[in-house]
Amino acid sequence: MEQEERSLYDELPCYTLAGFSYVIKQNIQKGILSDAMYHEIKLIKQAGIKNGIPMKCLYKKASCIVQIEKLRTSS
Repeated sequence: MEQEERSLYDELPCYTLAGFSYVIKQNIQKGILSDAMYHEIKLIKQAGIKNGIPMKCLYKKASCIVQIEKLRTSS
């Protein structure tokens, strides 16, 4: 039986995966990171699926976390 390849992302909790995916996507859109970082998004997506969390949910969760942090730090 062939062993499945694992990444660092497989070991991270859901909220950390969400944060990474959000920040990477935002930085790609701003031109700070190259399109090559979509490979990282793919690894994050795979880790989310292994944990039963679709990418859409990870991204929504991350955007909520970012909004909460912005509110918290602006106070």
